[in-house]
Amino acid sequence: MEFYNLIPHSCSIIENIILYEKKLGILILGAVLGGCMHETSTVAPWNSCFDGLSNQGKTNDKMYVTAGRKAQIIGLQDATFPDLGGHVEGEMGGIWTGSFKLADGYWMKLADVSADEDTLLQANSMTVFPHFNQFHFGKVLDGIKVTSTQFASDCEPGVIISYTIENQSNRKRSINLGFLMNIDLSPVWFSKENGIVDATDQVSWNKRKSLFTAKDSLNDWYMVWGCSNKIMSYETGNGNPHTKGLITPTGIYTDIQLEPQQKETIQYIIASSINGFEEAEKNFQILVNNTNEEINHKKQEIESLLSKSQIEIPDKDIERAYYWTKINNRWLENDVDTIGLFLSAGAVEYPWLFGCDNSYSLQGLLRTGNFEVAKSTLRLLNRVSEKANGNGRIIHEMSNNGFVGNRGNTQETAHYIMALWDAFLWTGDKELLSEIYPNVKQGIAWLTETMDTNRNLFPEGYGIMEVKGLNAELIDVAVYTQQALEAASKMAAIMKEENLSETYQTQAAALKQKINSAFWDEKAHSYCDFYAKASDAIKVAQGAIDQLTMQHEQTTDYNTLVDFYQAIIQEANVLNPNIERGWFTNKNWVINTPMECGIAPIEKAQIALDYIDNNNCGPYGPYLSAVERKHMMTISTGVQAVAEARYGRIDQAINYLRMIASTLGRNMPGTINEMMPDYGCPYQAWTIYGIAKTLVSGCFGVWPEAYTKNIILSPQFPEGWNKMALKQLRINDNSIDLEMERNEQYYIIDYASEQKGWTVKLAMPGMAGKKISVNGKIQMANNDYILIQESDCQIQIPVK
Repeated sequence: MEFYNLIPHSCSIIENIILYEKKLGILILGAVLGGCMHETSTVAPWNSCFDGLSNQGKTNDKMYVTAGRKAQIIGLQDATFPDLGGHVEGEMGGIWTGSFKLADGYWMKLADVSADEDTLLQANSMTVFPHFNQFHFGKVLDGIKVTSTQFASDCEPGVIISYTIENQSNRKRSINLGFLMNIDLSPVWFSKENGIVDATDQVSWNKRKSLFTAKDSLNDWYMVWGCSNKIMSYETGNGNPHTKGLITPTGIYTDIQLEPQQKETIQYIIASSINGFEEAEKNFQILVNNTNEEINHKKQEIESLLSKSQIEIPDKDIERAYYWTKINNRWLENDVDTIGLFLSAGAVEYPWLFGCDNSYSLQGLLRTGNFEVAKSTLRLLNRVSEKANGNGRIIHEMSNNGFVGNRGNTQETAHYIMALWDAFLWTGDKELLSEIYPNVKQGIAWLTETMDTNRNLFPEGYGIMEVKGLNAELIDVAVYTQQALEAASKMAAIMKEENLSETYQTQAAALKQKINSAFWDEKAHSYCDFYAKASDAIKVAQGAIDQLTMQHEQTTDYNTLVDFYQAIIQEANVLNPNIERGWFTNKNWVINTPMECGIAPIEKAQIALDYIDNNNCGPYGPYLSAVERKHMMTISTGVQAVAEARYGRIDQAINYLRMIASTLGRNMPGTINEMMPDYGCPYQAWTIYGIAKTLVSGCFGVWPEAYTKNIILSPQFPEGWNKMALKQLRINDNSIDLEMERNEQYYIIDYASEQKGWTVKLAMPGMAGKKISVNGKIQMANNDYILIQESDCQIQIPVK
């Protein structure tokens, strides 16, 4: 008996083994569980991240972010702060803490007192480190070398900005430093709609404490800042020193004396509070007193995160992208007063809470060991959605002021239930499941009753693709609802609600069957975008035309696209308006969701995946719309990689990861842009979904069921990958190591579990009838899997 895909669907781990006829001669699954196979490097593969990545001065006109959980600094890599961003137009840059901005930016003015010469610093290059950023200004003022470091705190709402001034000349120098800031206490996106109005800032100098203070005159936004050196003078103003016509920025000035070859570091500390100046000053003082401790603590935390789910693979470009994507996601952790800790969606346009984005991103976090942030985000989404909707519906987005801008697209409720179940499979946290389960039941009812008005099993409403008029029965909504039903069935069984579990499973089975019949278009070799009556298809096509018309100036192929949608309208007009069938309007990338989730039959999956590979892709993966053929995103390419791996097509999956990895550092060192290759947000949380899931659950084949202490292991070896390792993989409170090797005779897997009592089901095609060696003891595989209960073992499986 041959297997095509031994990985489970969204729920069952030991059940639901899927049959597959292996094609294309791809070598699948070579493996070994254990702890002591081949020699490995004593230097962690992520260690080089802390050497930093320089932009070499090539991307100085691009954005950067210095991120902490409590604060962020956003500007250009030449250390300037022009107007940036679109959501709050021109105001997304600067210094941010929590739910409000402190300043539009800051600048350093350097003067040689004896020579009566000064300069406003602008960086030559920038180096990105996992825990801070550094700017290099080179030599200024005839032999004065300057570097600057930015650190954004995880603990207090504030930042530390330091300048190191080095006298490389052969004479004593008297240098005056002017730290200039354009203060702008102002709110986040969607504030006016929430009754939050930006007012005049009140700025004053506290002579006794040598601190500047500022407060918005109407809102509780407090700010203090000062310097580690004695302040000689100050001035109060406003404005950007690079822009003519504005009055002088607020500034503090200090003098330093430098002997030849001497250098000195000066720190500027900026802190805030929503509870008054006293707390803001307290935060300021904590940062002053604990600068080194906070920097070291942050470094250790990131090192700890990188050491979990530690991979070593032959493709070093993908390996590097994997570790930096983990770092990017660490930068997106947001701890906002009055809201809590959560994973935001992306820098710099989406630094707030999203339902859709996190339903992808958290699945990546779980596979990379970041359980705490994943669970905190799930809880917050549940809590906010319950307050905003009260019926199980999951929100689309909430700004950092607590305002819900979109109460939720249909797919997000189903998608969230999938992510919650995935969290349970990895963490085994029944308390988390029990807490959210009542809202899961409400969410299922909302999907299957409220949103299925015609009772045809397909919920209606907007999905992942935010296309005007695409308010229909969509493929991604249907597929994720089917997966949510399967997950809810398992949850109900755990909660001892057997009848409800059976009801959900029956609905899931019926929906799966209908998706694979109603949405499949044999002639197009593809699943369709949506299912609808001919009359509704006309509305969707007209909506697409309306959106194109609004974007006409940006669209070079406007007429061609309008003709495409007009053809749909003409086709629908000659049909009975009540006839129902699948339709294409955009050929959106989400037509791959039946393969992503593993519910497509193998024959259809192979046809559909081949069609997408050969017809719907650009140089960086599937187009968002294969009709428009313009944009590619890390999420569409990542989901395609997950889909390929689901069906044993691991070489194709890795090829898509190479596309993503090839864009690392295009704009900001160490980051992968939201839109590939080099635009949109500098980095986006959901990039980790395709990378981590394809590697951890695709290549290494790990699918846990933490609450029963069971793991399915079905590894796949990409072409040329004869050795690979996955260390400190976190599952529940256990940690496992895997080292895998393939040679001409054997697949070898070294497996080590920190805890005893776990069962591994090693499953791969063609095992039946083979003699498998487990720690030298031979056992016959009667099926295409064997069960392993040793906590430390080496397994050898004959290749032939």
